[in-house]
Amino acid sequence: MVESQDQGPYYQISDTKNPDLLRERQSATFDVEQLTQFMFGGSNSYFNVNRRRQITRLAYAHPIHNTHLPLEYLDADDYYSLLIRKSFVAIKEAERFNITDRKLLGWFLSVFTNGRFIFGLHTTRSFQIIGTYAQTELGHGSNLQRLETEAVFDSKTDTFLMNTPTLTATKFWPGALGRSTNYVLLMAQLYTPDRSHPCGLQMFFVQIRDLKTHEPLPGVEVGEIGTRFGHEVGDNGYLRLTNVRIPRNHMLMKLAYVDEQGTFHRLGDPRLLYGAMLATRVNLCAFFSILLARAITIAMRYSAVRRQGQNPNGKETLILDYPLQQEKLVPCVATTYAFFYSFIKLEDLRIQILETDTILFEQLPELHAVSSGLKAYTSTIGERFSQICRVACGGHGFLVASGIKGINNMLDAACSYEGDNAVLYQQTASRFLLKAMQQLDDNMEINMESSIAFLYSTKAAPATIVNLDDYCRLFECRSQMLLKSISSRLTESASASSSTPHSIFSKNSIELVHVAKAYIETFVLRAFYDGVRKASEHKQFASVFEQLFHVFAIHTLRNAAADFIRLKLLTPDQVYQLEINSLPDMYARLRPNLIALVDAFDFHDNELNSCLGQYDGQAYEALMERARLNPTNRYKVHPVWTSIKQNTKSKL
Repeated sequence: MVESQDQGPYYQISDTKNPDLLRERQSATFDVEQLTQFMFGGSNSYFNVNRRRQITRLAYAHPIHNTHLPLEYLDADDYYSLLIRKSFVAIKEAERFNITDRKLLGWFLSVFTNGRFIFGLHTTRSFQIIGTYAQTELGHGSNLQRLETEAVFDSKTDTFLMNTPTLTATKFWPGALGRSTNYVLLMAQLYTPDRSHPCGLQMFFVQIRDLKTHEPLPGVEVGEIGTRFGHEVGDNGYLRLTNVRIPRNHMLMKLAYVDEQGTFHRLGDPRLLYGAMLATRVNLCAFFSILLARAITIAMRYSAVRRQGQNPNGKETLILDYPLQQEKLVPCVATTYAFFYSFIKLEDLRIQILETDTILFEQLPELHAVSSGLKAYTSTIGERFSQICRVACGGHGFLVASGIKGINNMLDAACSYEGDNAVLYQQTASRFLLKAMQQLDDNMEINMESSIAFLYSTKAAPATIVNLDDYCRLFECRSQMLLKSISSRLTESASASSSTPHSIFSKNSIELVHVAKAYIETFVLRAFYDGVRKASEHKQFASVFEQLFHVFAIHTLRNAAADFIRLKLLTPDQVYQLEINSLPDMYARLRPNLIALVDAFDFHDNELNSCLGQYDGQAYEALMERARLNPTNRYKVHPVWTSIKQNTKSKL
């Protein structure tokens, strides 16, 4: 059934109904499908667009999608109930179609739940065990070593006694915990053979609800935490445990185990678990890139149908023709392409380190540093640009029906979950970059394919920008000089004062975050440059990629102009010329291809869930249709006014 589905694009140009948007598509200088295949095609590609089209077409064909109002018109309980029902339908359908690959299954399930609820991914096929991962606590998130939930071994009963001994030990935020799950993978401090012998954090499989009634078990307090800006029905919950016993074999024992006598044994290399956590962070970088691609697709398409202001001929002007609108949106589309390429480079690094016959543990610090920094960078910049896309759509962009505000909320949340961005930047700097500088000072050899190989370069920065590589060298020199500066300052502080390492680190933490961000910007720019070189083999869009690269490089450079000027890498006049002349010139060159560049992201209208960004360009028709579906409009006169008028009449 899956194989028989169409692999072609969801839409053709002939599906365009808005004449302005049609002209935009006809003006493109390249074939959109060829660009889509170049960026996202191929069975070995992470995105595998042809397979994805087959899977999603199968999912969109299910009739359940036509049985309910738009989600924003449902109250919280109806919303939750609907997504639970759709999740179960999706899982059953996936089993019927024999969709077993994890990535394909994720694509299939997300169609049924608009990507808002990952309930199905944690459910066994019998629907008996519904699980989630419970790590974050009310009082601790990033500082894992301070987690307070306890698992104390009792050799008399061959069980672990599970407790959240303090208020701050309460598990808080896990998705699907509030009302859905009956088991949790619980991160807790292990004590064995008794409470006086700590053995560190371990994972436990804990039942919290009765499998027949779904009632919380004795000693379990569980509930929903409350309304959030993003992930409206993520069912994020809290969990408290009071003397809950679980069998000894419910500790996950692949890398460590406790025997009957309570003796703790380590098995294998604990860095294997660390590698699995890094894979999650890498995947988030892809997710954030996709979210930003959705936002810019919506904003760009709407800008190609919205007219505002009068030109000298007396006609209204397409807002995409305004340089100020281009200033908002063109850097965003360039950044989105840069993000995709930086993710691809990061994913290649992950595969190289973790999916070979022998895991390259010595390269794990680099994978940790890049994935941490890139997660922080893509979510922070993505949130900022998604808000710019919202503003670029004017008042209509503030409607839930625009689709953009929901994306913005998700990227906003992403700045905190799976590692606070400021903390992640500090880890990139302290655990990797500063150590790299120490290796440089000690004349140690380095892998010249590494993302920090530029630190060993003695090549001078270019005096002027002649080609694309000159941008890369400027960013590399900036990163190199900033890192050398902070490294020297930390060394001097350590030797010249009585301050503790902690206080020295804390005092310089702001600069360390800045240094880490500069390194990540260098990584992203070099990854984008590698992508541009690959695109040079395709005459249709080679020049377009070069133009996008210029926009991303200049836009990023001007935001860090103080660095480039202070370090004497560029003069103020050079920065001014790039911003005032080069950047608008690139906007003008890209103008005929702006719609084609977002069409190449290949989103189905249902995935965008936007009245403003649907492929046919009928934004106003879609907005009116969505407004008429509002349940409030079922009354010609709302009951409260009927009551008021009747009371007023009776008094008269």
